[in-house]
Amino acid sequence: MPENHKPNSTTKSKAETAATMTDNHIDIDDVDDKNVADIDIEIDDSDDELMDSETAPSSESETDESLKEDIGKKINQLRLAKGYSQRKLAKMSGLTNTSISSIERNKVSPAVNTLKAILTVLGSDLTTFFSDEWKEPKARVIVTPKDLLELNEPNSRVSLKQVYNCSTTRNLGFLIETYQPNSSTEEKIAHEGEEIGTVIEGKIIIRIEESTYLLNQGDSYVIDTIQPHTFINPTDSVTRIVSAHTPTTY
Repeated sequence: MPENHKPNSTTKSKAETAATMTDNHIDIDDVDDKNVADIDIEIDDSDDELMDSETAPSSESETDESLKEDIGKKINQLRLAKGYSQRKLAKMSGLTNTSISSIERNKVSPAVNTLKAILTVLGSDLTTFFSDEWKEPKARVIVTPKDLLELNEPNSRVSLKQVYNCSTTRNLGFLIETYQPNSSTEEKIAHEGEEIGTVIEGKIIIRIEESTYLLNQGDSYVIDTIQPHTFINPTDSVTRIVSAHTPTTY
């Protein structure tokens, strides 16, 4: 039968510290199966100056937009190079997960102090960040096991390895997930986007708001990740899942 849970307004990510289920065992027999700034321009009677003033706002706007895109893309590259999830970067820099996501997706431009805080966590600084020597990493075609990025803490019982090839134009994120016996993600994860996955080994319980679903090996799921959800391995065996998500930021 579905279990009642009140949605938590605090959004959480799968990549946060996983909680064990040892002291809170779930009987899987009781679970349903599948259930810009204003620019002041001074104009005189000169035709040449009038022409310049008409084109200046557009040129300035294009420059600002390009700079904003560079900031978001660079932060995303630095974060992934560190193997940090968005939530981990947010926590270490004193920001919210939503703020990091908006900056990386170029929805907002960070203030100088905010950017400095982020770069400090990522082992960089403003001078290096805006240097002409900045080089984008070359996208890989093959991603080997050693190239996978672990988004969870080393001592976590849930492993979330991201398949990252250094591409800045990718449109899809992909995770290889491993759940140790009687482990789970922290309750009520919620993040923008959609996720689809398949259980390739073991069993997994997915709680989505007030509904609970049990998936066996071979079963797949498609969820709107804005809905609070939790992944639980209620068994004494390892569970493995492969999943894809949009947007690519995680």
